[in-house]
Amino acid sequence: MDSLSHLIGSLRLQNAFYTRFEASAPWGHRVMHRGQIKFVLVAGGTCWLRTAALPEPLELQTGDLFLVLDGAAYSVSDRRNSRCIDCRELESLRKSFLIRYGGGGSTSTLVSVALQLAEDDAGTLVGALPPFIHLRIEANRSSSLHALAELLRGEIQEELGSLPIVRRLAEALFISAVRFYVQRSELPKEGLLAAIADPQLRRALRDMHDDLAHPWTVETLAARSGMSRASFAAKFRGKTGSTPLDYLTKQRIVAARSLLREELTIAEIASRVGYESAISFTRAFTRVTRTTPGAYRRQVKQSPAAPSASET
Repeated sequence: MDSLSHLIGSLRLQNAFYTRFEASAPWGHRVMHRGQIKFVLVAGGTCWLRTAALPEPLELQTGDLFLVLDGAAYSVSDRRNSRCIDCRELESLRKSFLIRYGGGGSTSTLVSVALQLAEDDAGTLVGALPPFIHLRIEANRSSSLHALAELLRGEIQEELGSLPIVRRLAEALFISAVRFYVQRSELPKEGLLAAIADPQLRRALRDMHDDLAHPWTVETLAARSGMSRASFAAKFRGKTGSTPLDYLTKQRIVAARSLLREELTIAEIASRVGYESAISFTRAFTRVTRTTPGAYRRQVKQSPAAPSASET
């Protein structure tokens, strides 16, 4: 799906922080997640996962991967009901990116990665995904997802120069996991993913994303979808919860936020995202974001802090 490819490809990682846990039974730790996105790969052994997103604890095997997208707390442990300590209490045991702890029994290895996306990406594809995703990539996997997981498993054993490689692998694995989930799962009947899956709406979404600067109207988008104006507008709103032009405006502002990180004038950015003047662009940007383009640019010049170690 072209629209899905665009949304996935537009995700921008600002920071990543990872920890390799080598935990020997009995063990268990609880994560009070503060980052935007977290994914955990079971690189070796087994463990039990507990989170409010699950009705009961879930046993994970080597190769399993789970993603937490809503900041919810979770815990992992060697047994279903093992005692879990706050992961912040383990920081005194940290050696670089490794934390080794537990009672000395059988060992499980977890790779935990906290990802911080650019804030303007949070409400697009990520906002359309469920708050928790579990993938059994060993039993039912795509070749790319499996290959990335294997590369990440291997790289965490290295010390010299591993951080930049792990960061890029983490970003690629996250994107691959999202794609795998969307392709293999039953999609909701409403929301952005439902609209992307709809054969009629898909064309309009693709056209908007491919050329945000085009002077789109509801009439031209409806014609691209092979529908009447009224039918298209009603179906689009029924699936996405917004009108076609409201959706287009939001995507233009998302693109503008990204361009504001570059050395472009406000007028140049306005033209690239479909506004005839800097004034009309500024009005739209301020209406959507509650701040001016100039103020936003000054804000993003300050590099965001990486997630704290205790968040992983």
